[in-house]
Amino acid sequence: MKTILLITLFSLFCSNINAQDNATACDSTVFIGEYYNDEYKVFIKINFVDKDILVPGQEILGELDGFFGSTQSSHIWAITSSDIKGDTAQIEVINNYGSEDFTATIIIKNDGTLEFKHLSGSTFKFPVNKKWQKLPSKLIFIKKQSI
Repeated sequence: MKTILLITLFSLFCSNINAQDNATACDSTVFIGEYYNDEYKVFIKINFVDKDILVPGQEILGELDGFFGSTQSSHIWAITSSDIKGDTAQIEVINNYGSEDFTATIIIKNDGTLEFKHLSGSTFKFPVNKKWQKLPSKLIFIKKQSI
């Protein structure tokens, strides 16, 4: 009787561990890829799992969690840290000069898009045609489709 009880307890314990591992893998795989916002011509390239993104032309920054860029500028915002909890990642971001930073969240929506929300810190902006293009505190990014 004790043997059956122990086997049952260990089975329940092991199934709980597997369920947690599967949930983490499921949640984290969507935090990899390239996403775009056509209205503001900005993009985000992320890998919050392996944290191995190199910024083209700025490899001196090393491997990062990701970065924001603009198709109208070479200026970038580097994602220096990310913390995934379910369908939400909290990120810390710094510009390529190191002079400005902000905190934001990225939420995976049911349709596969990313919802960016600026929480605090510097204004999220890019230089476009010799003027700063300030971005709204909430943006939707759509995943780039492979050809």
